[in-house]
Formats: sequence, C-alpha cells, structure tokens
Amino acid sequence: MQMQLYHLLSRFRFLNRYSYKFLFIAFLGIHIPLLGLIFFIVLSPEPKFSAGAIIVFALLFTLLATGVTLFILHQLIKPLSVAQQALTEYLNKRKLPALPTHFSDEVGVLLHDIQHTVTDLNALLEEKKDLVSMLSHDLRSPVITMLDAIRLLKEETDPETMVLYLEEMEKMGNKQLELMHSVLQLLKHESGAFSPTDLKPVKLPAFVKEVISQFEIPLMQKRLTLDLNLQDVKVMAEPAVFSQVLSNVLYNAIKFSEKGDRITVQSKTVNNKSIIQVRDNGIGFEPDLAEALFQKFTPHRKKGTSGEATNGIGLYLCRKMMQKQEGRIFAESEGLNLGTTITLELPNAMVASRKTAEKLVLKEVA
Repeated sequence: MQMQLYHLLSRFRFLNRYSYKFLFIAFLGIHIPLLGLIFFIVLSPEPKFSAGAIIVFALLFTLLATGVTLFILHQLIKPLSVAQQALTEYLNKRKLPALPTHFSDEVGVLLHDIQHTVTDLNALLEEKKDLVSMLSHDLRSPVITMLDAIRLLKEETDPETMVLYLEEMEKMGNKQLELMHSVLQLLKHESGAFSPTDLKPVKLPAFVKEVISQFEIPLMQKRLTLDLNLQDVKVMAEPAVFSQVLSNVLYNAIKFSEKGDRITVQSKTVNNKSIIQVRDNGIGFEPDLAEALFQKFTPHRKKGTSGEATNGIGLYLCRKMMQKQEGRIFAESEGLNLGTTITLELPNAMVASRKTAEKLVLKEVA
C-alpha cells in the first residue's frame, strides 16, 4: 500500500531511473498551472478577463498544483521510508524484512541489496549460533565417555585393559581437536558454509570403522552387538564434519538401545548416491514424528535407556551438516519400541569425479 505510486510509475519504461520519476512529477506540477490558465482563457465564455481574475486563477492553480505535487513526491519517497523501517525493525526486533526485489532503478537496487544483505546476515548469525550449539553439544558426549573410562580405569587392575582405555581416550581427544579445528576454520569463512574444495573422497568402510572405534566403551557397557555390512565405496564429504554426524547417529543408536541389543550399520549405492543406514532395536518413535525430530530443541526428545541426557539439538545439527556436504539425513521407525533407522545420503565419489572431469572437458572445448 505504501509503495503504490512508486510501483505505478515503475511500469513506464521511460521512468527507469528514480530521478526521472521525480523530474516527471515536478514537470507536471510546474505545467499544471500554465495549462489550467490556458484552458481558463480559451474555454471561458467571457471574451475578456480582468487582470485580477487571471492572477487569482493562476494563484489558485499554482497552490493546488504545488500541494498535489508535494503530496505525490512525498508518496514517491515511501520506498526509502519502508527500507529505513525494515532496517530498524530488524536491528531492534530481529524481524526479517520482506522488501520487493524486482524493481530496477536506483531505489529498487537499494531495496534488493538491503533485503539480501539482511537475509544473508541473519543466515550467517544463525550459522554461528548453530556452530556454537554444535560445539556445546558434540563436546559433551566424548567428555562423558572419557569420564566413564576414567571411572573404569580406577576400578581396573589388568594392565592390557588399562592401555585399551587410555588408547580410546586418546582417540576421542584427537577427534575432538580435529572437529574444533574444522569448526574454527569454518568460522573464518564469511558465509559459514563449506566450499566444494572442502569435500574430499572418503573411503567408507575404513572411515566408519574408525568412527565406531570411539564407542568401544559405551558398547561394552551396554553389551551391544554391532553388525557391519559396508560396500567398498568412496563418498564425497568433509571428513571431520561427516565423522561428527556419524558419531552423533551412532551415539543415539547406543543411547536408545536396551542392554544386549543389536545395532546394524550398512551401506548401499542407489542412483549414484551412497546410502549409509544405522539401525537399532531401541525405543523408536511414532512415524508421524519423523520430521519433528530434526527441529531445533525438539520437544519430542527423550532420555536414553540408561538415563542418558539429551538436549534435542543433535539431529538438527546433523541435518545442517549433511546439507552443507550436499547430502541428506532422515529417520524412520515403525512405532514405539520398534527401533529406529537413520539414513545418511552422500554423493558417490566416483560419480562426483566423473562429473568434475566432464565439466573440465566442456570448459576446454568452450
């Protein structure tokens, strides 16, 4: 409503500059009194006019034209007021603007730039918040595991078992340092996103086994059996971040499994995509909650079968990290106490390499 006049004038091609719109309105405002006076003289039935009548008529038309012109010019600067109001609301209330972005004159470009700058800034701030949440979330699990290992070390007398615990603690510590380094590097990028050069071919079987090795202690504590059925393929991923996603998924499978249960990790290739599935026989969930589990701080979070705490942000962060790697993650369950299957989907490295080679060939030909 506030920009109707600006929108109307923008339809005329000869007014493709914001200054042209002002000049056009000013031109009409200046010539309305002159045109009015001409019509008054030509069309009036009186053959002669007194000087006073002409002056009064000219003054009335001038005042009317000036008032109308000022009103229209005031309406014409509404886009600037709307832009200023949008910025104020975002700064004070963090309310995202909905400015038009299809106008092509100077003000239209300004509105476009404000809209996209504020949207990108808001997305960047959200990315930073998510990274902080990721660090706070993903540092908890290894610390808890380390504390459990320390407690077991205090009770352990067998030197070989003690060495095993210490090796596992060292692995977890190195993994967390790798993750923190990756996140700190990520924070240096203004966009908060990965570039294509961050994605590397990852040999799936060895990678999954390395991640699983971090969970030997919790697997042993719950007496869980882990079955692996992995294809010998490579996927395109950011290693440190993909490792964290897989760690979160495995930790959830362990957390929500009963003692003595079985967890299955398998992979397959479908439509040039590598699919990794982690299936447990634990507490499960109602099928209609599959998407709700990926909400930030989801209200559907539950404690683990041994009372393990949860904050409802793990799967949300996993989805964010998978999207940055051109991948997907989703959850399936047939119902309560019927287990859960978490599916990870990533580009197959061989297919990705072939597409890259094709692009290079096309570029050379061009």
